[in-house]
Amino acid sequence: MTIGNRLDQAMKAARIKSQSELARISGVPQATISRILKGVGSKGPETETIKKLAKACRVTFSWLNEGVAEHSDSEEDATDSYPAMDKRIAHAVKTMQQMSDYQLNQMIKIIDTIAEPFPDNTPDKPTSGN
Repeated sequence: MTIGNRLDQAMKAARIKSQSELARISGVPQATISRILKGVGSKGPETETIKKLAKACRVTFSWLNEGVAEHSDSEEDATDSYPAMDKRIAHAVKTMQQMSDYQLNQMIKIIDTIAEPFPDNTPDKPTSGN
């Protein structure tokens, strides 16, 4: 997976809808973001550019730059990027950010299926008053 692919995934995970929005958030010119996403250029982006983009997308520099997940034994470190989230959700988000597009799409389908409300006549639905 290229840095362009990882940046695209990070943008989606952070719900950043456009290159322009990412440019505003990160301070990186939109043209630079476009080049990274397209994989155009004789050399990769500057370290400072990657740091800004990683911070804006709430992913680690290592993951965005090289696809390397940083693991920590500390529970606090596991949610640094998502301090307001439940630790389980933060872990799930970090894991999903490292998935391929296919895996991520499959995971979303599973979540959507689980999240569907039960029909009123389903025996699996807990009943009250029995």
